[in-house]
Amino acid sequence: MKRIVGLSLVCVLLGSSTAFAANIAVITSPPTMLKFVVFGVVVGCLVASVKLLGVLKGGLLFKSWQIFMFAFAALGLAQLAGLLSDFEIFALPDFVTPALWVVVCALFLYGIFEAKKILD
Repeated sequence: MKRIVGLSLVCVLLGSSTAFAANIAVITSPPTMLKFVVFGVVVGCLVASVKLLGVLKGGLLFKSWQIFMFAFAALGLAQLAGLLSDFEIFALPDFVTPALWVVVCALFLYGIFEAKKILD
């Protein structure tokens, strides 16, 4: 019990900072809603690819699906960065989100080429 109280006290003291209100008006914006939908789909695809990797267990398509899993994770990061920027919670430079999109496209393309190489 003492550990829990001590850990809670440390978390409260270290985690306290000034609080600012998020830009709630941007939630109703269609691009933001689309980012929410895409983020939800990405989380589902990430979970499905992890389960698929468990089924493949080092087979021929394991490497390509592993690359797809990394691509879904990068896509999730890109969507999360866009949402955090839209809500003005976290300020990111303008080049971060497009750079993440380039990484996502490159990973998906590399995964497709790896799968094509196996399937040919």
